[in-house]
Amino acid sequence: IRDRQSLPTPGQRNAYPLVGPVVINEIMYRPAGDEDAEYVELLNITRDPVTLFDFDALLPWRFTDGSGIEFPFPSDDPVTLQGGEHLLLVRSEALVRRSYSIATNVQIREWGSGRLSNSGETLQLLKPGDVDEAGARYWVEVDRLAYSDGSHPENFEDELDRWPTGADGEGLSLNRLFPSGYGNDPNNWQATLITPGSAND
Repeated sequence: IRDRQSLPTPGQRNAYPLVGPVVINEIMYRPAGDEDAEYVELLNITRDPVTLFDFDALLPWRFTDGSGIEFPFPSDDPVTLQGGEHLLLVRSEALVRRSYSIATNVQIREWGSGRLSNSGETLQLLKPGDVDEAGARYWVEVDRLAYSDGSHPENFEDELDRWPTGADGEGLSLNRLFPSGYGNDPNNWQATLITPGSAND
């Protein structure tokens, strides 16, 4: 899988990866209490509204972890995120609202079946792309990251797991340090106080 580039650079060094307009901003993959209180927070990092639906393809965006969670956003009532707005993807909305302090105006969507991996996995936010000559639909990565619990050096080429360990069942979540910065980089994440639906600490 390759990251989209912010600029075309034929014959030159690749430009910085394209980030946004919507990013994965916070991950609660292993709550300290009920495991069903897990969530993934999305954030529109732009100033403009972003609708998670492609009106040309007539298909919604989707979120997946590739191992059980496969959530297409609604088609009948497309989700729109205003500039700077957060959205929570959860396994159980009722449990998440009971477990954390979340403003009533925060959009929440349940993904249904599947759970986030406690040891780490790849999360993807995708939007519809072109259709090839065989009629197969391509999906374009809006954001992607492969997080870890910080304890699996065998999964990395240099055998160093740089992901913070504090979010592994200790009551903290993974928070993106700089939303406009590259997401698939453990140096852009910290384990800190949970902030579902609001700005990271």
